[in-house]
Amino acid sequence: MALVSLSEIVKKPVIDVHGEKVGKLADVIVSADAPYPKVKALTVRTSDKHSLTIPWTQVGGLGRQIPLKVGRDEIQQYDVQEHDVHLVEDVLDRQVIDVQGKKVRRVNDLQLSASNGSYLLIGVDIGVRGLLRRLGLEKVADRARIHFEGNYISWDAVDTIHSGPSALQLKVPKHKITKFHPADIADILDQLSVNDGLQLINSLDDEAAADTLEETSPERQISLIEGMETERAAEILEEMSPDDAADLLGDLPADRAEAILELMEPDESEDIKELLEYPEDSAGGIMTNEFVAVHADFTAQQAIEEIRTDAADVETIYYIYVIAKDETLVGVISLRNLLLARPVDKLSSFMRTDVITVQLTDDQRDVAKKIAKYNLLALPVVDEEKKLKGIVTVDDAIDVVLPTAWKKRVPKAFG
Repeated sequence: MALVSLSEIVKKPVIDVHGEKVGKLADVIVSADAPYPKVKALTVRTSDKHSLTIPWTQVGGLGRQIPLKVGRDEIQQYDVQEHDVHLVEDVLDRQVIDVQGKKVRRVNDLQLSASNGSYLLIGVDIGVRGLLRRLGLEKVADRARIHFEGNYISWDAVDTIHSGPSALQLKVPKHKITKFHPADIADILDQLSVNDGLQLINSLDDEAAADTLEETSPERQISLIEGMETERAAEILEEMSPDDAADLLGDLPADRAEAILELMEPDESEDIKELLEYPEDSAGGIMTNEFVAVHADFTAQQAIEEIRTDAADVETIYYIYVIAKDETLVGVISLRNLLLARPVDKLSSFMRTDVITVQLTDDQRDVAKKIAKYNLLALPVVDEEKKLKGIVTVDDAIDVVLPTAWKKRVPKAFG
């Protein structure tokens, strides 16, 4: 099986059937609708700076010279199709996602294989050897006995990201990307340019995009949201937890944040606006206002039914907070104790009344220290009248005390 690397044939002379030079090979066109795409045409740069797109049926082969089967005057122009891919323009130096390794690699070269009178694209070279080959240094490295293994990924095993005529396109269906854990997709985003990252995040559904953004650094969040259509940004932020959405909007220019808030559903935007009122370094600034609170005169069974109603809209249900009719916090119950209680037991009969709380204006580092001191999964935040306003979760506290690079290494307490 004859193998040819793209770097070995690009810029090589193209010769017609009479031995006359037509130009130099500029690109190879394949169709993207097959696991191993067939070469459909060649793009040739002529000496007078024009481009010819020659169909493969008029090409005699690939090598250090590319022979044509016809004379220059008989060349027929190939009509590029919607699913055609230009290997130099669209793939070389672009990024590929290795599905199994969940990493992004750069395409340093491509490998073609002769097959039944044509050539198939069979793999990408992501290794150092491919880069050296393109630079003309492969033989120099061999003579110096500097050995680099080839590092190839089979074309049908790669999710290829390339800039097509309209937008970034994924070779695999979108659902395959969304099966990655959001933290894995965030790792991929960190290795892409802003434009390519924006195309990737836009290929996800709203929920997957929101989960992924929550895993990325604040700087990358801002660049992605600023590059999106306002309506799309609003749809994604609606799926984020209110505290994460508020943190992100708080870092955007005021007019951009306001435009996004105006397009969000009223319930979601009001929750976020409330959080934006508090200083960034306060308990109010890091809390979420999604929590479960039930009235003290409820029975255990009534509380469970209330939780079932609220659960879909609440990020965290590890503690159930008990409030009086005036919404003051009077107790707390662990989910475990609630499930073990008899259905007819009043919450007031088994709730803990010595609730550890923080004030809205308390410093965020003091909040994190209190969560660590009492080994809590969440800590309620109250105002001066003891009314429950929100909760600070343990992963919110981790965000305060750990640098960004470490946060993603710590497992979240809440799903």
